[in-house]
Amino acid sequence: MNAPSLNDLRNAIPVRDLGDEKMNQVRELLIGDFIRASEARTAALEARVRELEMGLGQRLAVLHQRLDAMAADHHQLAADHTSDHQSAFDELAKSVLELGDRIRGIPR
Repeated sequence: MNAPSLNDLRNAIPVRDLGDEKMNQVRELLIGDFIRASEARTAALEARVRELEMGLGQRLAVLHQRLDAMAADHHQLAADHTSDHQSAFDELAKSVLELGDRIRGIPR
């Protein structure tokens, strides 16, 4: 007899439903392999995504370092260029002053 006893009902002990067990067995037989394969593929895809994220992060870090180095080089070139312009301007100013002195020294 599959009916629960009066004590089971009073103590609220759950009774196993054989129909549910059989349905779980049928479900396992029908789609269990598919579910396990899907879970394995999902885990593999998640691992691959993590690898790609790490690789991309590393590449971005290298690119950032290169850009920083290029910015530093550009800053140095700009400073050198400014220094060259200042030197040329100073030389020109000196020449103009010398020319002015010569012109004043020419007898009229």
